[in-house]
Amino acid sequence: MPLDMTPGSDPFGRMCNACGQPIGGDEPATRIDFASDPRGDKGLTGDYHRACGRPFQALARVVNLKPLAR
Repeated sequence: MPLDMTPGSDPFGRMCNACGQPIGGDEPATRIDFASDPRGDKGLTGDYHRACGRPFQALARVVNLKPLAR
């Protein structure tokens, strides 16, 4: 019931950052963190359906690499 929710929570539960659809409790999902978007303000860091998140996981691996010190 929406009135029983904690303030600031989404009434539909977790949403996929890629497709925008709700992530059901039984659906495989993954959390992807981008170093440049630690709180998810830019829409990158967050929850993804496993299939939707595959390209973003590859991108996050590259983006989150630290440059080599010279």
